[in-house]
Amino acid sequence: MKKYGILFLLVFSTLTSYAAVPKKTKVAPMRILQKEGAISGGVAGGGFTMMDVRRTADTKKKIERIVVDVGDMNGAKIRGQPGYFFAEMKKNRLVIDFSQMPKTSIDEKRLKSVMKKSMAVRNVDMSLDPVDSSLNLSFMLKPNTKAKVYPIVGKKATSKVVIDLISE
Repeated sequence: MKKYGILFLLVFSTLTSYAAVPKKTKVAPMRILQKEGAISGGVAGGGFTMMDVRRTADTKKKIERIVVDVGDMNGAKIRGQPGYFFAEMKKNRLVIDFSQMPKTSIDEKRLKSVMKKSMAVRNVDMSLDPVDSSLNLSFMLKPNTKAKVYPIVGKKATSKVVIDLISE
């Protein structure tokens, strides 16, 4: 009887030790948002600033890229991940909420000027919420536009949030 008890303890302790070892998980690739969906990225910190917004396009491939440069609270370059953001797509509207970003180096007029010749964006709005200390960008997209939003780690230059818009 003692032999079975010892055998049971050995088998049970072996099984529980396997349960304690975490399994390797696969990192899911960035999703392309179309019609509806959400994605988030970046890190929390002491505050961030939107330093600049740039737009480039490849009309042959029907791809447009919007790059948002993210700096620290004082508008200086930061290394590493950009501040936390949450991007949500609903029908033809892409909203990107930047948390802990109460400051911006550009105004809505400049943002609209950058997006004026966009092949994927009909209109863009920007709002700062002093209560939440957040910055909100709303892109009204043309029909059948997909979006891919992802962070770029700052190594030599400042960190960035990139928005790739794909027109069909």
